[in-house]
Amino acid sequence: MDISALLDKAKQFANDEESKKKFEEGWRNYEKFLSLYPFRAHPENIDLLTPEKLYNPGTDDYFFLWIEHRLKHIGHLRIGSALIWENARDNIAIFKRLLKLAVDDTLSISQKIDANWEDIRFFGGDKNVAKKIIWCYYPDDLLPIFKTDDLEFFAKMLELDYKKESIKKWGKEYESLSMGEKYELLNILLLNFKNKYSEFKDWKTPYFSRFLYETFQPEHAPSVTARPEPKPLQSLGLLFEPSNEQELVYLFAKFHQELGFPYILRISADFPDAEVMNKKKETKKIEFELYSSNFIQHRHPASQCDFIVCWEDDLQENVPDNFPQIIVIKDLIESLK
Repeated sequence: MDISALLDKAKQFANDEESKKKFEEGWRNYEKFLSLYPFRAHPENIDLLTPEKLYNPGTDDYFFLWIEHRLKHIGHLRIGSALIWENARDNIAIFKRLLKLAVDDTLSISQKIDANWEDIRFFGGDKNVAKKIIWCYYPDDLLPIFKTDDLEFFAKMLELDYKKESIKKWGKEYESLSMGEKYELLNILLLNFKNKYSEFKDWKTPYFSRFLYETFQPEHAPSVTARPEPKPLQSLGLLFEPSNEQELVYLFAKFHQELGFPYILRISADFPDAEVMNKKKETKKIEFELYSSNFIQHRHPASQCDFIVCWEDDLQENVPDNFPQIIVIKDLIESLK
């Protein structure tokens, strides 16, 4: 790694007005969030949370609205489906218990992450939701980077030997670490790197994270020509991860009830691909796409579709206004592990 070139990029990034504007907007929202939900300073307020205050779509203020949307410019969170929030609302006693652990200063970061978040359906796997919530209350101690793969990628790009450091810190091989131990270790290494150089030292953690993403750009949804080797998926009845819409439809058929659609009313070759019934007995229209951006490439009218069911969401922050809700099958399967 050429550190001089990296520091030159840092100086250029610091002069990027668009990045500054997004960060400043996000940080103002973050400060407002803390004023509304000051749970680290006042953990007793957690007991005052109601199901409606936790998740109430259609209103302009509830906890998960901030976590998913209003704080996206300082820590983008990809979720598979709004069912994640519904499950937390429907299990509010469990969520309150976990939230109290998340803001408990006597616990380490690894202990907070390794708490039983999987007790709420779709909160398991890489525990990205837990990581976002914990970051909100410890923004100086963590980077708002929630995917373990991304943290490992940035550590490699910065030539940080996290496998060697695992032995030093935890006394065991990196591969045997828990999710929380990996997250704590990788954050320590990346923040030590950040604070080593004057160009980065005074940056807030979201600003440094955005710099890492824009500089190194890990690929989550490569183009067809650059697609990596598919991973095995035999446990779900496919040899490998889906490579076409038909295989995606197969996975949807296996998980439609877990996704909140008890009944499939119609599967069609025409747009939209399917009609389903949700738990409220409302009919909803679904389009299946391998990647969420395919919906735009295929020029489908957003007004005629309620949900895009995809394998990977490659739009991330670039979702157009009034776009169908995106359900990411891959993320939901991962969160069930």
